[in-house]
Amino acid sequence: MSTLHGWSGSPAVRVAVQSPPAARAGVVVVPPLGQEGVIAYRTLRLLADRLEARGLASVRYDTSGRGDAAPDTDPHAQVRSAGHAAALLRSTGVERIAFVGLASAALVAAGAVGDDDALVVWDPPASGRAWLRGQRALATMTIGPDRVVDGYEALIGIDVDPAEADVLGALAYAPRSAPTVAFVREGAPTPRALGPVDRVEVTGSAELLDRTSMHARIPGPAVDAVVAWLDGWAPTAATPVREPALQDVLDVDDRVSERIVRIGPEALFGIETVSSAQGHDAPTVLLHNGSAEHRVGATDYQVALARDLARDGARVLRIDRRGTGESSVVRADERDFMFAQEWIDDQADVLDALDVPPERLALVGMCAGAWLAGRAVEQQPRLVVEISPNDYRRTPAAPGSYADRVRAVDAPSARRRRARTLYNRWVPEPVRALLARRDRIGGVVGHVRPLVRHGTDVVLVVAPEDAELFDRLGGRRAVRRWSGRLDVVRVPEGDHALFSPAMRAAVRAEVRTRVAATFPARV
Repeated sequence: MSTLHGWSGSPAVRVAVQSPPAARAGVVVVPPLGQEGVIAYRTLRLLADRLEARGLASVRYDTSGRGDAAPDTDPHAQVRSAGHAAALLRSTGVERIAFVGLASAALVAAGAVGDDDALVVWDPPASGRAWLRGQRALATMTIGPDRVVDGYEALIGIDVDPAEADVLGALAYAPRSAPTVAFVREGAPTPRALGPVDRVEVTGSAELLDRTSMHARIPGPAVDAVVAWLDGWAPTAATPVREPALQDVLDVDDRVSERIVRIGPEALFGIETVSSAQGHDAPTVLLHNGSAEHRVGATDYQVALARDLARDGARVLRIDRRGTGESSVVRADERDFMFAQEWIDDQADVLDALDVPPERLALVGMCAGAWLAGRAVEQQPRLVVEISPNDYRRTPAAPGSYADRVRAVDAPSARRRRARTLYNRWVPEPVRALLARRDRIGGVVGHVRPLVRHGTDVVLVVAPEDAELFDRLGGRRAVRRWSGRLDVVRVPEGDHALFSPAMRAAVRAEVRTRVAATFPARV
């Protein structure tokens, strides 16, 4: 059985079921909460691949109310969805079940696991209360104190209402008699509430979870250690596996529906969103997420935006480029494609497959996705909206080079630190600024010129840090030169990563307004 994608249950979870034809046991891979889940996405895919190679079935999923799943306001959705994923595995004929929870997912897994099921907690927080306290502190530092909008509190990559915050804060471990193991960082404790359980120290958790998505590295040895433990736990005999009954289409509501698509020669994974309000010649909006992250966007903003745009009458596609989400084979040592030609090729393949007239096409991208949307010159889209652009190069990077350079800046060697100190001391600031501008080849003018000359309207939505870079790299001159074709929307209270609810609200409103104004006859 290859990986089967679809939806299951009500409210539906989005699932990926992976199994050999006959499986020795099944593993529920519980998704971590918020940005932890985004960063860990490819690692958990690698885990599922290696489990299949050992004769173990697995299910990965998006909790209802999150990601690509159906809307849901139940504060208990996290634990309930994990239980549904286990039931789905059992429906295929798998009898023995283990739950694996990485980081915050360890708490969810502990809340959903049955008395006879195995439990793997990997880099587990001490308790729900401790996890929530840490997330609130991090969100206050990252977003600021104004994190509550319309009753929802913004954490890093997840918005919660008071009821869900109470449920998450109350998640806790309980003593276990069934097979249980804790994979922890060097010197880290095992959650005491689990009782006496196996403890295994692994490396790589910090390199995966304590960084941004572009810095994160898949901890191959840790994945292998988890797989080896599950391999030893599972029975030796295998049972034939039936295909699970999955829904091919998600009815979001009585107007909007979604389906999974594979597009282009690389079989890129995407979600297409349409509605009953869509005409035969409706505009098509392609959404690109930022960094090396998958299709849902920061705090699922792309999911919400796609469904909003579909209600307005547009056809919307959000895609996983190579090296992100469900697209391309996962490797423990995989290189990212930030600002690389491979992503430009992916975009061209998607647009070729969609075969949309340029006058009915809009591209919307965030961060690296913004740069990518700005490279669609040959496709001549009618509208390009760039959200949080922070790179204006015209020459693509080599695969992996961008992330390597960022790591060198953020975690420099002693030799590099000495060189940086001397550079900053002896090179005048105007010269440093000029060199920095040359590093973003062409600046704003060179980035925008090909688009506007082809008749594309370009809108940039920027928070203060990206506005400063835009101005420094010639943005104001570009606006003066192409007034009427190039517009800049500044969000004073926004942030680059879109963790701020104010920034996400501004982005959603601006994109909907611009699409409606650009395609007024049918939206």
